[in-house]
Amino acid sequence: MNPNDHNRSTDSVFVDGTEVPYYAAGASQGDRPVLVMVHGSTGSTDSHYGYLFPMLAFRQRVVSIDLRQPAQDGPLTLQQLVRQVGAVIDRVSGGKPISLMGYSLGAVVAAAVAAERPDGVRNLMLVAGWMKTDAHQQLRNGIWRELRAAGSQAIRNTMLFCAFSAGFIAARTPQELAGMAEKITLDGFVDQQMDLNGRIDIVDQVSKIRATTLVVGCTQDQMVPKAHSLQLFGAIDDARYTEIDSGHAVVFERPAELLRLVDSFLREPSASAAGSILPASRP
Repeated sequence: MNPNDHNRSTDSVFVDGTEVPYYAAGASQGDRPVLVMVHGSTGSTDSHYGYLFPMLAFRQRVVSIDLRQPAQDGPLTLQQLVRQVGAVIDRVSGGKPISLMGYSLGAVVAAAVAAERPDGVRNLMLVAGWMKTDAHQQLRNGIWRELRAAGSQAIRNTMLFCAFSAGFIAARTPQELAGMAEKITLDGFVDQQMDLNGRIDIVDQVSKIRATTLVVGCTQDQMVPKAHSLQLFGAIDDARYTEIDSGHAVVFERPAELLRLVDSFLREPSASAAGSILPASRP
């Protein structure tokens, strides 16, 4: 399902000289805050939230941001992305606290936003996120950069290999995998995001998060192993944790299960006490 199928509206804000588009759909329901969604590296609303966005919009008001490359020269910074998300929040929140969801690099951005806005983010969902890039991630990112610099066609297959679980890949035909590889975006902004991924360190910020938080780790994640999600869970006071049996690309691999978790959490964020480890669904 494509987000365009759910009568979404399109608008934008200007941040650091760059136009940042965002999309909105659904109507406010009861006391549910507006849900703001932030995609991950190489992604967009359509590619990462093509399933979740319209389904969640049946339940409540949903806004999703397409992050953009800043106009300024120099390396991409986390704070530039935080400002983009913050500007959209200011536009759509009506001055009220919001719910915020981030996936992958979007989870890092969402965590940083929540730390900066302890009174502005009521509920927080961090999917396959991390606090500080470690040696394992640096090694993978280094391989990616070498393949990119060499112009190797193997880079897309490498990204598929790292993003999806072995079982998911084994169930696809060679033609399906080739089609998936062709859809991977590779451009200057992706290069900047991958560079930023190698420099993440929000350890000092995470302790400032006051939102009611759900952390979701992926058991077969090779890009951001679930230990990173467990670290986020341990560092946020009002957090609960659960897992999905998936590779890093959970938004493609297990979208219905992720939808169930997000929707259930947003219906009653404090249903489970802080510090709870929620049972995972059977694969």
